[in-house]
Amino acid sequence: MNPSTLLIILLSLVGLAVIIVVLFTVRRRSISRLSGAFDCSTRVGDESRRPRWRLGVAVFTVTALEWYPLFSLGRRPAYALPRSDVEIAARHDPDDSEQYAVLPQAQIITCRYDFHRAEGKTILLALDAEALAAFSSWLESAPPGYNLTMGRFT
Repeated sequence: MNPSTLLIILLSLVGLAVIIVVLFTVRRRSISRLSGAFDCSTRVGDESRRPRWRLGVAVFTVTALEWYPLFSLGRRPAYALPRSDVEIAARHDPDDSEQYAVLPQAQIITCRYDFHRAEGKTILLALDAEALAAFSSWLESAPPGYNLTMGRFT
């Protein structure tokens, strides 16, 4: 193979890698600049024998908590927790096996959702104390009658 051809191929691969890194960085920054965005990991693969934690960014919207994976080029959230039907079921500190897989000083919460429409689903989120306080406040500050998991005054 000609050395100049090899150099062109090598430079093309380096250029492609740089473009991909720039795209990831621009996407991450544009999502992080949204109002109500914070770092949040979620556990995926619970039905498999090797569940793992996946890094991402969560964003509060009026109707849902949207979660975007960190290593993705997709413009849409991977999933959305509906504000009208989500509750924090439990919280705990990460155990030894989870400590290095989540963000430093993160707390793990178990959220249940969609249990008023169908059989409920459960998801584990790892977020820091400040984001957890914001998430709790966001759930509790829903308009009256909007969040089915919060108590009603009748």
